[in-house]
Order: sequence, then structure tokens, then C-alpha cells
Amino acid sequence: MARASRLLAASLAAAAALAVVLLLSSHQGPAAGGGEEAGRLVISYGDWGPLTPFAFYPRGPGYVAASLVFDTLVWKDERGLVPWLAESWESLDGGRVWVFHLRRGVRWSDGEPLTAGDVVFTFEYMSRHGWHWGGVNFSRIESIEAPDPYTVVFRLKGPDPFFAEDVAATVFIIPRHVWEGVGDPYTYRGPGATVGSGPYVVESYEPGRGYVLKANPYWWGPRQLYGTLVLAAPGGITEPRASAEALVSGEADAAAFMGKAWRLVRLVEERVEGVRVEKGPMYWVAFLGFNLDRWPTSSPVFRRAVAYALNLTELVLRAVGSLEAAVPGAPGYVPPYSWFYSPRLPRSFTYDPVEAGRLLEGLGLRDVDGDGCRELPNGTAWRPLLVAPRQLEQEALVVGEMLRRVGVCVRVKTVASFKQLDSLVKGGGFDMVVSGHGAAGNSVKALSWVFTRIAPAWSSGEYRRLAAALAGAASRQEALEAAYAIEELAAGELPRIALYYPYIYLVERPGVEARFFFTWGGIDGGVPLPWNKMALLREEPG
Repeated sequence: MARASRLLAASLAAAAALAVVLLLSSHQGPAAGGGEEAGRLVISYGDWGPLTPFAFYPRGPGYVAASLVFDTLVWKDERGLVPWLAESWESLDGGRVWVFHLRRGVRWSDGEPLTAGDVVFTFEYMSRHGWHWGGVNFSRIESIEAPDPYTVVFRLKGPDPFFAEDVAATVFIIPRHVWEGVGDPYTYRGPGATVGSGPYVVESYEPGRGYVLKANPYWWGPRQLYGTLVLAAPGGITEPRASAEALVSGEADAAAFMGKAWRLVRLVEERVEGVRVEKGPMYWVAFLGFNLDRWPTSSPVFRRAVAYALNLTELVLRAVGSLEAAVPGAPGYVPPYSWFYSPRLPRSFTYDPVEAGRLLEGLGLRDVDGDGCRELPNGTAWRPLLVAPRQLEQEALVVGEMLRRVGVCVRVKTVASFKQLDSLVKGGGFDMVVSGHGAAGNSVKALSWVFTRIAPAWSSGEYRRLAAALAGAASRQEALEAAYAIEELAAGELPRIALYYPYIYLVERPGVEARFFFTWGGIDGGVPLPWNKMALLREEPG
């Protein structure tokens, strides 16, 4: 979406321009929540932009950090949906009407009351301005009403059996009294930009250094475990070495690691006595994407040849280091252990470099000068550009080596971060890309947007039709059949090739009181990070 791209660029530019600590909000109120006496926790986290509801960088860590400040109507624990701002809800008229009953006495972090009017305003405001996170389709909401200050009624244009988990557990409710006068929410950094209802408030944000959060004195739920929560940068899931160093030195209390960083996890275990390690599903896929606007990468035949050329078990062993840390990619794109992986698809790719060569020959891609590299049909030298973030450089190098075995001699270029990669890919200056994203294998509805919102986008008309059918499914079974069809279409056209699905590791130093966990289906629609805000409370909200 052009507007979304412009707004995202604006928000990133604004974040980059910040050169000093930003005191984004000042909160005064009764000492109802945690205080300094409640202690301090440091998580190695990384920098994911300002924590306003429209400025956090739209990848999983950005959303999860913002979720500490902003609340949704419902939330999730390790078992499923739980009440949050709404203490109860029900679905009526076959899933066309959803009614949420709000908690009484909830206040914003500036002391103002939170009511059903704020919920109505949130959805109307985001419908007008868009939202840079997730795949929420606001146009499917026909109307929103607040018959009283504690009841919200959503009437949808069609039934949606997943509304509670895909919408109510995703959209941050924002205060009307702050945002109703804001014309451009993506660049707004004024007073109240970080006023939320979550357990923590933003005390400071320093680009490149991270965040200092304080316990929200107006927090409506159980007392926070910590008065101060530091999300430190550098570090986090994309900078595992910095995280490991911080854990070993004691500068950080907790960190999360992707599967390919499992050696660093073992190193921390060796050097920090009593460390706690948990392994969970990451709902993340490392993939090989293609420029679908440039031949020959736009050809499904070429992409099938590439799939035959890749030995994904070898790739996992060389790039990740162990089959205990990741599962090789599958044709259906979502992990083969997913509850909605199509039973009509094989659970692994076939490695056949001979067939890869035959398909490439059929496209006219031949090595005419005997240098081991194929040329274009007109004899022009061809060295396609394969781009990747630094974190996936080894994957890109292994892919490049395997492609060279069948005569596709790529140039590998790495950039410093996923943010830079996203920008490069959206600009079209590439042939193939090694990248990755979450929301893979946990939320069936994610298949309705994951191929379009995450670059490079797939513009197949058939995919759009099936995505619309999935988004508008009247029942879970109908959604499941649409998901199967999307997976089977993707397995045939291969707009992306799943390389592997890593696990995720949670590592805590001894003495950490919080007991972080892996959320059912991931936070929101599939963020696998263990930093669920429920772990920062002394008990679950009633």
C-alpha cells in the first residue's frame, strides 16, 4: 500500500533524526502500580523505534515492546485467549456481531478514564488513517457502537470466527483525548503520544540505546513485578552476540535467541551458573524470495529449478548448525508441524540438481562460454543479485553456493539490518533475497496477508482471490480449506521458498523473578518472543 509505505518511511526518518534521549511522556499519579522498590529488570532487546502506537517499527519486537505500554481488548497467555481490557465477550449472529464488556475503573496512564468511547474512536481513527501493523482489515467492520460506557458492539460485513484472536487481541486501544486532534499519527511525537493503559509507561527512549520503562501508576491490573524495565540496545533477537555478552557480563538479565544462535545459548549456559533456558516454537520462516517483476525470477519454472537446486537439510546444518535448532523448509511455506499445513502437500522439498539443470536449460539459460555460469538466452552475461541482512549472511552464501552448482552464479550483497533490507527490496534493486518473518504456522488468517504485506509482494490474482476467501471465511473449516488452497498455490508458483523454521530460546540469569513463557500461537498473530507482559505481573488479571 503506497500510503503505508510513505507513512512507514516517515516514521523511520523521524526515528533516525532523534539524536538525544527523548522524554516522550511524563506521568504523575498515585503509587498504585509498581515503584522503584519493586526492582529493575534488563532485557537485551534492541531498538525498534519510538513506542507510540503508530511509530514502533512494524516487526515483532516493535509490537511486543509497544504492548507493554498499550493494551488490547483481549490478550493471550500460554493456553489461549484471556480477558484484558474486556472482562468478557460474546459472538452473535453466526460471528457477524461481537460484543465486548469492558472492565470498570480502567484509566489511561495520564489518569483519564478509559471508556467504550475510546474503543470506538480507536477503530474509526485507524480505519481513516490505516495502521502499519499486522493484517487487520478495518473495512470488514460495518459499524461500531458503544451503547454504554462499558460495552462495545462490533457489527461486521460478514461472519468472522477469528475476530477475537485476530482483531481484538491485536489492535492497541488509544486515548481519544490525545489522538482526536492529531492529523498525521505516524509523525506525531507530541504530548501524550505514549499515553496508554498498559502496565508500563515510557520514561525515556534513546535511539541505539533502547528504552527505560516505569511501572504505570494508574495500571488497572495486578501489581507489576518491576518498577523499572529496561529494553536495552544493542542486542535482542537480531543481535545475538550482543545479547550473549550482556548475559555473561550481567548487564542483561534475560534475552531471546533464534535457533541459529544456539551455540551462543550453550556458551551462556557454560559461563553463567544456574541460567534458565527454555526452547519454544518460533513461528518464523527464513525464506528465499524473488523479484517477481524481472525475468527470469518472475518465471515459476525458474523458481522450481531453484527449489530443486537447494538441499535444505544441508543448508540447516551449515547455516544453523543443528537440526535440533531448526526444521528444513516445506513446500506449503508454513511449518509442516503447523495445525493447518495442507495434508495434500509433501512435508519436504525434493533435492534434484539434475532436474534443476533441465528446467534452466528449457528457459534458455545456458553456459555458452564454459565458465560454469549460465548466460541469458541472448548470450548476455548474467550474475543475479542475491541480497540478505547481515544476520542471514551465511544462509545467503550457502544458497549462492548451491545455485552455482547448477550454473546460476549469484552476487551476494549483505546489508546491516532487516530494516535496510526491507527498504532495498521495496525499491526493486535485487533479483533474489534471503529474509524472514514471523506469523508462520500459528495463525491461519496470516496466510491472507503474509505474501503481500511482507516484501517482496506476490500479486497473483488467484492468491488475492483465495486470500479474500480466507479473510471472509464464515467458519473455521472454511478458513482451513482456503488456507490449504493458498499453500498449494504457493507450492506450485513458489513466490518464496521456505528455507527453514527456527526454534527460539529464552535465556534468563538466576534470580529473575519473572517467568516468561511462549504465548499460545505467539503474541498477537504470531510474534514468538517470550516477553508476554503477563509474566511481569504478580498474578494474572481476574
